[in-house]
Amino acid sequence: MTMSSQDDTAVKLTPDTDPRLAELNKIGFNHLIGLSLLKWTENDCLASLDIQQSHLNPAGLVHGGVFSTMLDVVLAMAGSFSPPPLHLMPGLTLNLNTQFISAATAVDAKIYATAKKTGGGQSVFFSSGEVFTPDGRVLASATGTFKPGRQPSS
Repeated sequence: MTMSSQDDTAVKLTPDTDPRLAELNKIGFNHLIGLSLLKWTENDCLASLDIQQSHLNPAGLVHGGVFSTMLDVVLAMAGSFSPPPLHLMPGLTLNLNTQFISAATAVDAKIYATAKKTGGGQSVFFSSGEVFTPDGRVLASATGTFKPGRQPSS
């Protein structure tokens, strides 16, 4: 467990049991970069990434684009949850403001991203989140505006 400065409560790093997350982890860009969705509820989302050489910049630091990607994913998902049997459809990013706070290296081994829905309505929502190490060191934070994901047409 680690502490999140978002609301000063512990973030549970225990994976969710929703089998739909396992399906999402096998496809698309998240799969390509190794981003694993661990938890997705009505108002929050948690993901992790095992740091690989391909995530590092020439200075040996995790590339800022990795942090931005992780934040974009979890913030967009934080306000787009659909209960079973509906599909899990991430939101669409309208705006993402990212702040880079600290660096990570391969020594950190794993990083997490978490986000919470902070407001909005039916057509647009707002969320905020952080990327952090297992010991709670915050690496980046972001806020954003998103359109909720839509269910596929039958």
